[in-house]
Amino acid sequence: MRFWKIVKWTWFPVALMILMAYFYAPVTFLKGVDPADIDCITLFDGNTGSVSEVTKQKDVAYIVENLQSIPVRRTGISILEPGYRFRLTFTDDKGTVIEELIINSQDTIRKDPFFLTTEEGGLCFDYIWDLMDAEHDFIGDF
Repeated sequence: MRFWKIVKWTWFPVALMILMAYFYAPVTFLKGVDPADIDCITLFDGNTGSVSEVTKQKDVAYIVENLQSIPVRRTGISILEPGYRFRLTFTDDKGTVIEELIINSQDTIRKDPFFLTTEEGGLCFDYIWDLMDAEHDFIGDF
C-alpha cells in the first residue's frame, strides 16, 4: 500500500521533468539527410500565395546545410496560430516528402505544434526571399 502512495505522488513530477527535458532539448532539421538526396524544395510564400521550386543543386545544398547547421530550441506552442512567411517542402527524386517546415522570420521556424528559435546565427531567410523574388520578378513597368 505504501508503494502505491509513493507512485501516486511521484508520477506527476517525473512526467513534468520528462516533458520539460523534451521541450528544451535542441532540435536539428533534416538530420542525416544528404543535400544530394533532395531533388526539389517547394517554396510557398504565405503572404503572396506564390509558389516556387528550387531545383538547382547549389541552392538546395545551401538551404539544407543552413538548416542542418543551426541548432534551434522550442520556444512556444504554435497550435491555432494562423499565417506564415515561407513553407518549405523537401522532396526526393521519387516525389516523397522528406520534411516540411515553415520559416516565419530570420530566427523563427514553425514545425507544428511548436515555434522554434535559433540559438546562434540566422536562418537563410533572405536567401529564400531572394530566390522567390528572382523567379517572380516582372520585366518592364506597368
